[in-house]
Amino acid sequence: MKTKIKVHLVSVLALTLAISGCYYDNEEDLYLGSSTCDTTTVTYAASVAPVFAGYCNSCHSGSTASGNIQTDSYASVSANITRIRGAINHQSGFLSMPQGGGSLSPCDLTKIEIWIRKGMLNN
Repeated sequence: MKTKIKVHLVSVLALTLAISGCYYDNEEDLYLGSSTCDTTTVTYAASVAPVFAGYCNSCHSGSTASGNIQTDSYASVSANITRIRGAINHQSGFLSMPQGGGSLSPCDLTKIEIWIRKGMLNN
């Protein structure tokens, strides 16, 4: 009789663990706000420059800019957009940036792409 009770308790415990392990994580619940990407008003100053400031300017600014690419000014970014675009999108034939790290977020890449498609305005 004791063996039957033990088997029953173990079965109930196993079933409880199995059911609780079937939780499906929802990215929106896990990372609040991370799945939203506001691309309604993309501008250089508010959308693009902050991405470069956060990921690129530490190596790509001033007279000693790595690869002779400056990302801290509109003039340099717009003049070198083909190289920058290839690098940040990890395209074949370009040195992937940020170097030694992962890629920019899909949201940041989308904002830069929208800015390019809208004519790369200095706004």
